[in-house]
Amino acid sequence: MSRAATGDTVVIKPVNNIYTVLSGVALVVVILGLVAIYLRADTLWKDAGGLFGKEPTVSSSSRR
Repeated sequence: MSRAATGDTVVIKPVNNIYTVLSGVALVVVILGLVAIYLRADTLWKDAGGLFGKEPTVSSSSRR
């Protein structure tokens, strides 16, 4: 069959770091995506002072 009946224990250390690499790549992709979204939003709302722009000020001198 697939196992020998010798009774010897074989200890193998894990050497495959594919999940670590995949999670690292996913983290970099998410960070780059957030930066791209921020830069795109900043260009869309440039007239309003950017994405986290100042509140519009209402001047008290203009009356209707």
